[in-house]
Amino acid sequence: MRKFILFLICIFCISSLGVFAAQDSIDASYTKTAASYTNYKDCIRLYKLPYEKLFYLTLSSVNFNKYEILEMQSRNGYIIFEEDGREFLLNVMRKDKNYTFLRLTPADNNYYFAPTIPQKIFRYVDLNFNADIKELKL
Repeated sequence: MRKFILFLICIFCISSLGVFAAQDSIDASYTKTAASYTNYKDCIRLYKLPYEKLFYLTLSSVNFNKYEILEMQSRNGYIIFEEDGREFLLNVMRKDKNYTFLRLTPADNNYYFAPTIPQKIFRYVDLNFNADIKELKL
């Protein structure tokens, strides 16, 4: 009887080790793919620019940073792009005639992504704030 109980305890311990090992591998893969939390306040900025100019600066920023553009629409002012296997939405929203908001949100509403993504976009717009927008004729 003692051997039987000892045998059951050994089987229970071995089976539970597999469960704990699977739990560790899930946590390791999550921390490997998940980045630090990015605050919503770091993903929105107000610019003193007209709507059209900010939209084209934002579009050129996404292109400059080599993010894959999936969809864009200038009339509604949004750009959907992909980075690190995740989709992001950039909205250009009018406040009034001279002020415009630029907002970056993840498509899955999970703010655990690298904070460098909005920083790169805002930095490019800040650097080219006074640049003239010119139409290229092909």
